[in-house]
Amino acid sequence: MKELANSTFKVVSLGCKVNYYECEAIASLLESKGLFRVNEKEKSDITIINTCAVTEEASRKSRQIIRRSIKLTQNVTIVCGCLSQIDDSIKNIPGVNIIFGSKNKAAIYDALINFYNDNNKQLNYVNSDIFHSCFDNLQIDKFESRTRAFLKIQDGCTNFCSYCIIPYARGNSVSKPFKDAIEEAKTLVLNRHKEIVVTGIDTGSYGKDIGTNFYELLKELENIHGLERIRISSLEITELSNEIIDLIKDSKKIVHHIHIPLQSGSNRILKLMNRHYNKEFFIEKVKEIRNKIPNVSITTDFIVGFPTETIEDFNESIETLKILDFQTIHAFPYSLRKGTKAALLPQIEKSIKKERNNIIISISNDGKNRYIEENINTIQDSIFETYENGYIYGHTGNYIYVKAKSDFTMLNKLVKIRLIKNETDAVLSEIL
Repeated sequence: MKELANSTFKVVSLGCKVNYYECEAIASLLESKGLFRVNEKEKSDITIINTCAVTEEASRKSRQIIRRSIKLTQNVTIVCGCLSQIDDSIKNIPGVNIIFGSKNKAAIYDALINFYNDNNKQLNYVNSDIFHSCFDNLQIDKFESRTRAFLKIQDGCTNFCSYCIIPYARGNSVSKPFKDAIEEAKTLVLNRHKEIVVTGIDTGSYGKDIGTNFYELLKELENIHGLERIRISSLEITELSNEIIDLIKDSKKIVHHIHIPLQSGSNRILKLMNRHYNKEFFIEKVKEIRNKIPNVSITTDFIVGFPTETIEDFNESIETLKILDFQTIHAFPYSLRKGTKAALLPQIEKSIKKERNNIIISISNDGKNRYIEENINTIQDSIFETYENGYIYGHTGNYIYVKAKSDFTMLNKLVKIRLIKNETDAVLSEIL
């Protein structure tokens, strides 16, 4: 088609790792059709924005980016993702030409053809039946970074936490076909990716809809020749079965870093959140993990100032966090999300949420620095990802950010290093 021949495009990813994966898959599809990708800050013929709606702030930022991107777009602006799935008003933003929700993104190229054939009329492909949709089986063979690749194996969530809009934006939990997931991973490795991050909206629920499970997938990924490191993006504590813990313990490829969202350390708040555990269960499970996997790095997500949270609830959370001793806490002030049960509860003042969040961040910094100091002078595996001013930067298996004096020829290699000193930007290390 004349209008699409030699067109330039850019993709803008907002939010989570799943969105990033989807943007790279869309880019790969369009490049295979002869279109040319440009940098996000450049002008382009076509712009695709994959929006986020996990919080009201994320939604606000998505709308801001949409309007900003329209000004840098010559012909077609496509908006897709969680925000356009739940917010019908996106179609009213002047300059938005094609709208997708969180599904069917593989049809974006066909949508462009339809747009030009239909005299540039706005097209809306949002699937209203989000809870009866299949897995949106996008494929990707490489990422711009040659080191770490994301593998989206699952979408949707059926946990319905009271603060979260994502089930309404992504639908039920659905899984990538087992064979497709393995073949995609093999292709990523053939294209020189040494590390794969296995990701999804509720990653650990993988396989329940297709007669398999996450453990079986991890075992098969381990068998891929040339894949040197497997990282799991996030797992719920209730999905960390004994067989998965044992697999991580014994694996030579699955890293000893597990991200497990806690969200609150108060049993009353956990119940209001509709989280499917209490603090005692969480603490015992973490103890079990650490007993089996010495020096494992455990990180978490934490919501501060959930509706009705009292000072007693907050102090209970602090005590829980001290017991758990996370290596990093990703702390967020609660953000009201219309359409969720938590939005109907009495809200906490913004200033109180900010004050409490600063306290949690301080606890997180202490835990991170303590963990780093415990690892000084230890020998670790690292894959270096970037080069700058005579240093290469990367991560150890337990997700300590490190640097070493070297050149770009040492990028994308699994090497042994010794951690020497915690510096401002990274932990100074030496390559052995």
